[in-house]
Amino acid sequence: MAEKEYKRPSPEALLELARKEESQAKRGKLTIYFGAAPGVGKTYAMLTDAQLRKKEGIDVAVGYVETHGRAETDALLEGLESIPPLVVKYVGVPIKEVDLGKVFARKPQLVLVDELAHSDAPGLRNAKRYQDVEEILNAGIDVYTTMNVQHVESLNDIVHQITNIRVRETVPDNVIEGADEIKLVDLPPEELIKRLHDGKVYVKDMAISAADNFFRPGNLLALRQMALRSVAGSVDGKMRSYMRAHAIAGPWSATERVLVGVFASPYAEKLVRSAFRLANEIDAEWIAFYVETERHKRLSEKEKEWLNKALDLAKQLGARLVWIKGSDVTEEITDYARSNNVTKIVIGKPRRFGLYRSIPKELLTKTPNVDLYLLDAKIDPKFVPKKRISVPSPLNYAIGIVAVGIVSLIAFLLRTSLDQVNLLFMLLLPVILSALYLGRGPSIVAALTSIMIFDYLFISPNFSFAVVDVRYLVSFIVYIIVALAISNLASQLRGKVVLLKQSEVKNIAIYGLSRDLVTAHTEEQVLSIMVRHTLEIFPCEMAIFLPEDEKLTVKAKTPDFGVTPKVLGVASWVLINRQAAGRGTSTLPQARAYYLPMLSGEEIIGVAGFDFRGNEEIMTTEKRAVLKTIVRLGAMALERIRFQ
Repeated sequence: MAEKEYKRPSPEALLELARKEESQAKRGKLTIYFGAAPGVGKTYAMLTDAQLRKKEGIDVAVGYVETHGRAETDALLEGLESIPPLVVKYVGVPIKEVDLGKVFARKPQLVLVDELAHSDAPGLRNAKRYQDVEEILNAGIDVYTTMNVQHVESLNDIVHQITNIRVRETVPDNVIEGADEIKLVDLPPEELIKRLHDGKVYVKDMAISAADNFFRPGNLLALRQMALRSVAGSVDGKMRSYMRAHAIAGPWSATERVLVGVFASPYAEKLVRSAFRLANEIDAEWIAFYVETERHKRLSEKEKEWLNKALDLAKQLGARLVWIKGSDVTEEITDYARSNNVTKIVIGKPRRFGLYRSIPKELLTKTPNVDLYLLDAKIDPKFVPKKRISVPSPLNYAIGIVAVGIVSLIAFLLRTSLDQVNLLFMLLLPVILSALYLGRGPSIVAALTSIMIFDYLFISPNFSFAVVDVRYLVSFIVYIIVALAISNLASQLRGKVVLLKQSEVKNIAIYGLSRDLVTAHTEEQVLSIMVRHTLEIFPCEMAIFLPEDEKLTVKAKTPDFGVTPKVLGVASWVLINRQAAGRGTSTLPQARAYYLPMLSGEEIIGVAGFDFRGNEEIMTTEKRAVLKTIVRLGAMALERIRFQ
């Protein structure tokens, strides 16, 4: 049999490989020493390898290592240069952190940074240590670090279910997936428990507490299995990337697409993690989908926080975020699933199935070719916010009643010229107008008022609420049903109109921005257009920073955007690391403004800062998406002008 014809790699696979090689050439290599639990020997293994690297002639330095007083681990620090840590006092307690300034000034080939999932002390420019590590890697320095499986973000809910302990310090999965090497440090549960009782993991009192709560044989077995699977999954992902790049035949799953419906609820993050795990297992693209309905305006601050945390988590885990406006959540999910080839939908399981209308029930009937996953989420009742009922202003009710009264007076004057059917339709007019302009509640009150007035004025016996002919009762019931239907439809229409207006304003502004940027011929024109159109969309102050002679300078800004050395420092960090920082982020969150890198493809053009002064609104995912669109359009226009 003739040999199979050589199959060349696809252009997409080669492009992905080229991009990875280009980024890796400038970036340091990350090695994670990964374990199932504290005490398995991660730090010991890391220091052992560091000693070997030093003997090989590699310039090694210790950025931060926590030995927990273990003599055998302390001995491995001998001969390794230690960069003095940054000591920060928090509530009077000194806390040691990685001193990034000294690391960059020393710039060794390899730096050791223990406890990747650690949360930095308040006031530092990064909220998490993995962000410190990212900066070190971006500076071209290799990093050895350690972490346990319970700190993997997507496994947070599973760990809580196994151990009944909620781990607060987590590392996004994309950080772990981006590691050049993951070394599993493994130890059987029996041996680990023995080390714990011998005082080689914690001090005596802490060891007793840990053995009773966390270090149980069942817990350790489950965590060990999760650690083994995580490392195996990492190796499998690298193998599949290699096979794609070298056109090695394999059963590639290219058609699966997972959609998770995100809602403003306390279990939204759990749904996101579950969707990520599902998509990761089947190697599928996944989408975090949120429908902004009229209820979005009535969300409490806590609900907004839940929503934004879930969407931020989805973005960290690599989801494509889709935020649309609509009046019916089920219809929007169904339409999007049909038009975007979604094969699996993940949503929360309702507390009960009844005769009432629910999203899961409708999705089951409207998406016959899509797999529907209903995930259970046990919620503490104290975390569920009380439903807030939106009550229209009393003035709206008064206006509706007055309108009915005026029309009733006109109808009374025309009673000799018109029959009862025409008079009844006249009284329906203020009900419809109330539904359109005043709301559902005022229109219902107007309907009840109008039927009472009609009975009192026009039904025999006149000037009495008594009804002699029973047929009128049927007419009244039908009238009320029609009025309620009109009220409900008009209320939905009002909500759609409001949402469409909001979307239209932003869409028109973005269209105007892109149109004007196409006609711009100079950098000054581009910057002026960006600032002008941004102020049309958001009430904020804005500044644009561009590099000039290896120094970041302000090229355009609004009058009240203050530029200080601290502001320039934040903007410079964003330029170097190509990541957002400032208000609403976990990097330099104490900054007053929100800073975005101006990226055009892989090229960094500059930095844009947005200061929402006096506006305490949370930096929502939608707002960030609009700002990123503005910045990206501006960056592309600047790149076009420079190329010309």
